[in-house]
Amino acid sequence: MQGKIQSTDFGGLTPPEQFLLHDESAVNYAERLGELMADLAPANYLERRQVELIAQADVDVDRQRRIIAECLHPSAAVSHPQRVVVNWRRARNSDSDEAFASEENRRPAPPEGDPYATKAIAQAYANQHSALELHYKALADAEKRRRISIEFLYSMQDRRARAKIPDAEVIE
Repeated sequence: MQGKIQSTDFGGLTPPEQFLLHDESAVNYAERLGELMADLAPANYLERRQVELIAQADVDVDRQRRIIAECLHPSAAVSHPQRVVVNWRRARNSDSDEAFASEENRRPAPPEGDPYATKAIAQAYANQHSALELHYKALADAEKRRRISIEFLYSMQDRRARAKIPDAEVIE
């Protein structure tokens, strides 16, 4: 972890060291949690805990997206000899504009990025399809958990606000 936060920053909440991975920053998590606390304005411990669950779901969403991006990185499917051939083709195509233009006319290029990486990304997806399905499901679950946590926080805050409204009196 890149940094530690003081246990007094958010007393009573789970220390980030218990759920963050080694490549995730406790300082970044504390900043995110602080922003959520400021935006959502929890009034008691239960609401603060709900905001913490929202922040943890955010971390899970970001983590799954990073893992998926890493699994689909072109280097995950391309071996060293394949990289040499791809680099040679790039160099050859940059020398000959006509060959590059005719190759582009045959197949559509992605809107941005490296068109040579698409094949490697597709190979990585095919090679790790079952693992990626697991991560896509975990991503969907984390996003659902985040939405449910936000909805529950709002219902708690609404219930608290309604409790402050005095009961009606019957006047005859």
